[in-house]
Amino acid sequence: MSTSPGARDVTIPRDVEEARRAIHDVVAQQPFARLMGYKVVDAADLAVTLSLPLGLHLMQPHVVHGGAMYSLADAASTFAVLTRLWPEFWATTVEQSIQFLRPVTAQRGEIVAFAHVRRFGKTISFVEATVTFEGREVATARSTQMRQPRPR
Repeated sequence: MSTSPGARDVTIPRDVEEARRAIHDVVAQQPFARLMGYKVVDAADLAVTLSLPLGLHLMQPHVVHGGAMYSLADAASTFAVLTRLWPEFWATTVEQSIQFLRPVTAQRGEIVAFAHVRRFGKTISFVEATVTFEGREVATARSTQMRQPRPR
C-alpha cells in the first residue's frame, strides 16, 4: 500500500539500521517520549526495545505506578509498528490490555519493554510486549495498532 507513485512499499521488511533510524527520529519528535524519558535500547523491523529509568517521580508511593509500565509497553508497541511505517504513515493504539505480574519496588534501575509485531496488516497490526525489571518479567501486554496517514 503506497500513498503515491514511487513511495516506499511498507510491505517490504526494513533492514536493522533503517528501522533504528526511524525509531530514533520518532522519539526525537515526540514530546511525550522525552517527558517520560524513554530510551531506545534497540530496534529492528517490527520490533523495538525501550527502557525507562526509574525514580521517585514514577512511584505510587511504594511501587512503580502501573501507568508508567503501561505507557512504556504502549510506546514500544506503537514504535514496533512504526519501524515499518515511518515516515510515510503513523500508527495509533486502538486497544491495549496489560497484565501486571509482579510489583517493582525499586526507585533505581530501569524497566525495559520489548515489543514485537505478531501480525502486520494493511490497516491493523497486532503487537505483544513484555516489560521486565532486572531480567524478570513484571508485565505483559497485547495491543491492536491502526495505520493512519501521518499527521502533518
